[in-house]
Amino acid sequence: MSDLKCRIQAVIAYVLAGMLLGSAVLAAGQAPTVHAQQAAERAYRELAAQDYQAAIGDFRKALAEAPSNSQWRKDLGYAEAAAGLIQEAEKEFETVYHQHPEEMGIALELAYLSQKRREDSAAESYFRAAAKSTDMKISKPAQAALANLDASLLQARKQKAYDLLAQGHHAEALRLFEQLHEADSGDATTTLQLGYLYQAAGDLAKARELFEAERDDPDPAVSVKAAAALAEVERQSAWWFGTVYTAPFYQSHFSNQINALNSKIGLRPSPYLQIYLGLRFTRDIRSTTGTLPQIFSDNSAVFSLGVQSPILGHGTNMYAEAGTALNLLDHTTQARALPDYRAGVTWFQSWGLSLAQAAQLNERRLSLTGSAYGDVGFYSRYQHNVIGYLQLREGVNLPTARVLPIQVLAAVNLVKDSNGNFYNNVVEAGPEVSFAPFRRLPGLHLETQYLRGFYAVHDPTNPYRPRYGDCRVFLIWSKDF
Repeated sequence: MSDLKCRIQAVIAYVLAGMLLGSAVLAAGQAPTVHAQQAAERAYRELAAQDYQAAIGDFRKALAEAPSNSQWRKDLGYAEAAAGLIQEAEKEFETVYHQHPEEMGIALELAYLSQKRREDSAAESYFRAAAKSTDMKISKPAQAALANLDASLLQARKQKAYDLLAQGHHAEALRLFEQLHEADSGDATTTLQLGYLYQAAGDLAKARELFEAERDDPDPAVSVKAAAALAEVERQSAWWFGTVYTAPFYQSHFSNQINALNSKIGLRPSPYLQIYLGLRFTRDIRSTTGTLPQIFSDNSAVFSLGVQSPILGHGTNMYAEAGTALNLLDHTTQARALPDYRAGVTWFQSWGLSLAQAAQLNERRLSLTGSAYGDVGFYSRYQHNVIGYLQLREGVNLPTARVLPIQVLAAVNLVKDSNGNFYNNVVEAGPEVSFAPFRRLPGLHLETQYLRGFYAVHDPTNPYRPRYGDCRVFLIWSKDF
């Protein structure tokens, strides 16, 4: 309100200079009546004394006899604005502006009032009109206010775009991000997000163009993400693909080491159809053979022919496989080879800086990180069971990336199946620490967990206690080709 008071003081100075009555006569186009002049003089004295309510009353009395006096009406608007009567002030200024559209000072006042009422569209229109004024005292503040308003509106639209994304309205978010990129192509964050949306929608050509534009950004936090995204787009665009994931781990709950490998190699005839040959290998050190074998893990090598599709987008992958599982335990209670059919949907999302990104950026401060993974699948070899997995991770990157990238996380694991097997109905939670020992191998990292868990299904055949603690140590390596 300080600017408004300054403008009111200018009006008062104008009166004290002795020009009040003359200007009033000119503004009216005819001589006001004595009663109108007296009411106006009282109004200006009351305005000087900051008695706004009294000034408003007298201005209205004066205007009742001289309604065409634009100066009095304008100053009535100032008084009403000072009194907090924004709508009334806006009405008086609009009347004056309609009669005198050349008065850019009134356009500026209307812009300020519209802004107070959060009518951004009207404020923008008035600011643009005032910005064209030849009077620098009007045009300069109008231009500055217009720049601030444009920035504020742009930020509001960006927030709306991210809100739409969070709500799952990806098509609407994509359209709005396109508009935002056109309005502010220099915003690297918006450019990257639009690239991610194009990538999720299968428009790899547009995604590649945006990621290439940010690959050499001077901010390493941007360039590293852009380079990683571009590499992923190039991989997705290739006619062939391959993946390798291995995660041998030790678990104290069973004093067991389990060695696991999952690999695929295949063709990509279209962005939404991939055909592959797969190998799934699992073998632990405690499972035994015999007429009453003790089994701790699957202990099999599964060779399969599969198809997969990211048609749902946004981190999801539908798959179906038909193959043969070779039993790695040489005992007579099971067949050496069994058919293996499986189908399901996987989903993965991450946020913040990954361990590899923190290493590439030499991150020297705490930064948030997290991920979510889900898998729901049908497995014919496990008695036609449907098993669902959900893993949640949330934590921070420690400011040690220059020497040794480390993440400290809270981990939650949920497992549920349709057959009610106790070992497939588990809830686990606990701390996790991950670190990358070799900076030149960002896909290789060590992970330690201590989880408290319980079996969610009561089963008399369960030889273990319903609650347990388990320390697990993983060596994880993954590579996409």
